[in-house]
Formats: sequence, C-alpha cells, structure tokens
Amino acid sequence: MYVAIAFLIFCVVCTVLAFARHPIYGFYFYLATFYVYPPGRWWGYAFGETRWSLIAAGVAILAILTHRGKLQPKPSWYASVPALAIIAYCVWMWIQSPWVLAVDEHSRGTILVTKYAVAYWIVYRIVDTKERVQDLLIAHLLGCTLLGILAYTTGRTGDRLDGVGGPGLDDSNTLAMYFVTGAIVGFGCVLTQTGWRRWLSLGSVVITLEGLVLTNTRGAVLALVAGGVTMMVFKAKAHRRLFWSLAIVGAIGFASIIDEKFVARMMTVQDGFSDSEDADASARSRGIIMGAQLRMFRDHPMGTGHRGTGVLSARYLDERWLTRGPSGIASVSSHNTFLTTLVEQGVPGAALFIWLTAWTLLAILRMRQHQAPQVAPDLTTLMSTIAGALAAIFVAGFTVDFLLAEVQYWLFATFVTVGQLVSVHSRRGALHG
Repeated sequence: MYVAIAFLIFCVVCTVLAFARHPIYGFYFYLATFYVYPPGRWWGYAFGETRWSLIAAGVAILAILTHRGKLQPKPSWYASVPALAIIAYCVWMWIQSPWVLAVDEHSRGTILVTKYAVAYWIVYRIVDTKERVQDLLIAHLLGCTLLGILAYTTGRTGDRLDGVGGPGLDDSNTLAMYFVTGAIVGFGCVLTQTGWRRWLSLGSVVITLEGLVLTNTRGAVLALVAGGVTMMVFKAKAHRRLFWSLAIVGAIGFASIIDEKFVARMMTVQDGFSDSEDADASARSRGIIMGAQLRMFRDHPMGTGHRGTGVLSARYLDERWLTRGPSGIASVSSHNTFLTTLVEQGVPGAALFIWLTAWTLLAILRMRQHQAPQVAPDLTTLMSTIAGALAAIFVAGFTVDFLLAEVQYWLFATFVTVGQLVSVHSRRGALHG
C-alpha cells in the first residue's frame, strides 16, 4: 500500500503545481498514469475503477486554460503540418464509420486518435520554452526508466518480454520501441543538460537499454541505429566531442549487457527475406503479411476501417500464418504502420501518412541550416534528438504497427515547438547581425 499512497501523493502534488506554477505538472500527472498504470499493478485495487488518465488530462487542460495568459505566445496549434495531418486523419476515420468491417474496433481506434489529437494540443501548449522541452523529454525518459526497472524485475518468459506495461505497452515490440525513444531522448538530455540532470539522464539511459535488451526485438535495434545516425548527422557541432565520447562508451556498455538470447534473435533479421522453411517463422511472416495487405488494399481502396487487416486476414493468408485468439477466430494483425494505414484508411489515410512523413523528412534535412551561429547549440541538438526519436519510430514501424503509439504524437508537438524556437533565434540573430 505504500506504493499506492506514494502514487496518490505524487498526483495530488502535480495537480496543485499545475495550477500554482505551470501546466506541465499536469502532464507529469498524465505520464505517471501512463507509465505506472495503476489498474495493472497489484496495489491498484485500492483505487477501484478510477479513470486516472482522464482525470490527468482534465487537470492538464484546465491548467493550460488557467495559465493561457502566462504561457509564451505561439502560433495556433493547428497551423503546423503534423497537427493538420492528425486532425484530417481523425476526421477521415469518423467519416469511414458507415462502411468499416469491425465497428467496435474502429470506434475504439477513432476515439484514440481523437484523444491523441488532444494530447498533441496539450503538449504543444505546455512546451513553450527550451527548458520546458527539456523537462518533458526527461519526464519521458524517466517513464521509460521505470518500465526498464519493471522489465528487469519481471524477466523474460521464454525469449520475449510481455505484459510489463499497461494497454498499448503490454507487448514486447511496443515496449521496445518506447525504450528506443527513451534511450535516444536520454542521450540528447545528456548532451544538453548539466549537473545532476546530466547524471540522472545518463543513469536512466543505462536502465532503459537494459530493458531494450530484455525485449529481444529486432526492429527496435534497427530503429535505435536509425535514431543514433540521425542524431550523429544533425547534432550541433558544439556537442561533437561529447557525442562521440558517449557513443563509444555507450556502444561498449551496450555490448556488455547483451546476452545469448538477444544475439540469437538478432541473427534472424535476414530471415524476413528468406523462403527457407528453416528460417525464423516470425521474421518470414512479415513479408507474407505485407503481400496480403497489398491485395487487401487493391480490393478496398477506400479502407476497411480500424483493425480491418485482422478481419480480412483469413481470406488472404494461409492458416499457418494466422493466430487463434481467445474467441477461437484465426486472424493476424498488421505488422507495418504504413500498410496499416493503406489497408484500413485507404487512399486518403495513406496520402496523409505520406504527407506527414515527407514533411518530417524535409524538416530533418533542413536542420543543416540550424547550425548557424545565432542558434543556440542546445536547440539544434534537441531538435536532432527529437528527430532521431521520430526516425526510430518510423523505422520500427516497418515491422510493427505503431499507428496508435501515443509517444509519437507527443514528439511531433515537441518537434514543431523546437523548430519554432530555432526560427525565433535565427530571426533575432539576423536582426542583431
């Protein structure tokens, strides 16, 4: 019960501070409900059916409205491409409702996307300065660190790690993706923070990477490499020496914590392109499912609705690639984010996905110009850090469906904010120059 009391005290304190100091404390409350998830803990029974995330979101929204005159002025939240894409995607999902294949699942997915649009707005409004951006990134890192501790105490069941997080985090693939974003964000915090915050970030990265190893997830490791390369290319020049020092030490440290099961799992990456019966079945199934999804899209160009891939999978795939759930129905879910969008939201959804991806890629490429002397190095590196985390989610999405992974919505809002801060610094530098 001590843990339950500590959680309750934390939430109360965050609520008070959200109104007394800054609404970001309301989002800390929300993150606590997300990463701790009381209903999934043995002590959660003490709170009954309390809807913690809804309460926390309400606190954050009311705190933003209370402090709206004190927060730094920013362009309207819907003026950015990510916000427009998310809003349009949400509207399209509501429009699809009359012809979807899985009504209940589509309704649930539509409500989630609507909720994530609100989460985008919340994050966009509360990260109004560089310091608040850093605060939010550290909070996300600490949440991943908590999951890393839970992963270590739980341990693997066989070769995988499942059931550690709450809804949306209870499978090893999604958990691994969160660990990757946490590690990349933590690395950026080490580069841009000083004093105890730098040491806290460094220790948290170590625990987060330990959790990543326990998940035994191939796609997440490739995502970690993609995120690291993005940071390497676009970080501020002022952080070059520290980056490479940490990268070398980190690579050695990561090599020291991997085990035989992890190495064996990573060695099956190429099996996704193999036709051999001896190849890893999980890896081979990815390619088979992708081919089936392309045929689904051909037959349903305007989309099947959320989870339509699962409904149609028995018609397009041999039974050997299907899994029987508790209901006894054989099906398989999508294992690629873009193909999820293509099949389930059709041409409009795919167009929005491509638009957002292209905008993000161009925004990352434009970061080269953020190396200007008038732009603070911390801002440049923070932007490359968030870009690295988004790149990692994109790469991980080649083998897993992360369409409804909430962390990307927080990161997009933060990425847009940092871009705005960089533009402000550039303009000021130009005027003073």
